[in-house]
Amino acid sequence: MKSWLTVVAGLLLAGAAIAAPFQNGSFELGGSTPCNTFNIPAGSSLITGWVVSTGNIDWYGAAPNCGWQASDGVASIDLVGSGAGGIGGIQQTFDTVAGSTYQVSFDLAGNYAALPVVKPLAVTLNGVTTNYTFDTTGAGLLNMGWTTKTLSFVATGSTSTITFVSDVSGLGGSNNAGAVIDNVRVLAAGAAGPGLPVPLGWANWGAALLVGLFAAAMLGRMRTRTRR
Repeated sequence: MKSWLTVVAGLLLAGAAIAAPFQNGSFELGGSTPCNTFNIPAGSSLITGWVVSTGNIDWYGAAPNCGWQASDGVASIDLVGSGAGGIGGIQQTFDTVAGSTYQVSFDLAGNYAALPVVKPLAVTLNGVTTNYTFDTTGAGLLNMGWTTKTLSFVATGSTSTITFVSDVSGLGGSNNAGAVIDNVRVLAAGAAGPGLPVPLGWANWGAALLVGLFAAAMLGRMRTRTRR
């Protein structure tokens, strides 16, 4: 009996390892303390859960000693670093259930320290892009003017990918000050509030089903042995 319980436990752990719920939406976790980390290049996964998808980005810490005031926690992301031609972006792939509706919320501001005054932001979910802008007029170190944006999407598979890109190339200025984001949240439609996990993808439900079938088979074998 101990042996099959061990196998079931192993399968449960394997199922948990497959899970990739949306994580680190406030950019608090990563390979270094963000005070500040500049020019993180494309392909980097320094920030837990995220990959720099294009150009490079800046990872800012808390005001007043590091960066500006974050909307949640101490860290935030300027999507345009230096030396990347005025463009930068990050993305994350996470578990979803095909056919289910999800709501994405995030806080938007902009790096007021350089032109352009109005910062563009493109948010892409599973290939569908929504465009935003943020006017940095009047913004400052302790007054970023954060605004919350929301959008919904229907998952088409067991995983979904969200990408944030700011492209200020050709808009004037030094091309190293883009849209700033923080406090990204992903919730299943109808969820009660923040902090609830995104439902597991089909791979996880498959692992759970496998565990259930294995347990049922072993129980049947045990009953057969008892009758003997």
